[in-house]
Amino acid sequence: MIEKVKRLNPTPDVLRELYLKSGNLCAFPGCKNILMNYDGIFIGQICHIEAAEEGGERFNPNMTNEDRRSFNNLLLMCYEHHCITNDVQKFPKEQMYEIKLKHEEKYGNFLDKIIDSIKDYGINDNFQEAKNCLRMSDVLNWKLGELECIENSKVLNRLLAKIKNLPPETKKLLSIMISRAFNKSNYGFVIPLHEIEKVTLLRQREIKENIEILERNGITHEIEKDDDGYYHVKLCKSDEGWQYWEDIKLFCEKQDIALNEITVKLNFKLFDR
Repeated sequence: MIEKVKRLNPTPDVLRELYLKSGNLCAFPGCKNILMNYDGIFIGQICHIEAAEEGGERFNPNMTNEDRRSFNNLLLMCYEHHCITNDVQKFPKEQMYEIKLKHEEKYGNFLDKIIDSIKDYGINDNFQEAKNCLRMSDVLNWKLGELECIENSKVLNRLLAKIKNLPPETKKLLSIMISRAFNKSNYGFVIPLHEIEKVTLLRQREIKENIEILERNGITHEIEKDDDGYYHVKLCKSDEGWQYWEDIKLFCEKQDIALNEITVKLNFKLFDR
């Protein structure tokens, strides 16, 4: 039985695919007219390459109604070029399919391009590990042998591994936190959160979010309330019990090195000589 020709509206899935592959631009070569305006109103035209009904431009009697409303037979254009391409002599079906193909090749993979452009800015491969920590020993007057200093460098490089994949904002905040840290009796090397809030102008929620990241990466402990009613967070020691943050801070102060060089730029080679 021959199917009666009937105009069918494109399905929502087809319309979605057409728009996603349009780049929000008319498909006519060189046209810069947008399809959806800044108020979110669709001002473009849904165009059939081979007409939806008998008597229409480039009508193909061998197509089914479903074929006529399929993605392959449709493209999006501005009103002007929809009218212009109704001239079948100038724009036969072969040329219309070519226009559709080239436009969608140019704009159709924009989602893939967006995904490819997304970068995890927390992943930082631009770091320098410590090799011997002899300079640190000299500056802090530890009088350690070379083998002991090399062991210290291994400990610090494990710390570097914890820092390097932190979000950039967290690394920068960590520098400020270390600069404000101090030894508090019965608590250890701590960071006063009320002071961090005042000097950074960050909201408590933002500070807590970053501390959660630091805690999860083994750089700080959880937030505590001290006997004076203030909240602080304690910096973690190494597995060997070394409070390296206290020594890193002192080393940087004695050498006039910005803490950002350690926590943001990850230049642990500064500990070497």
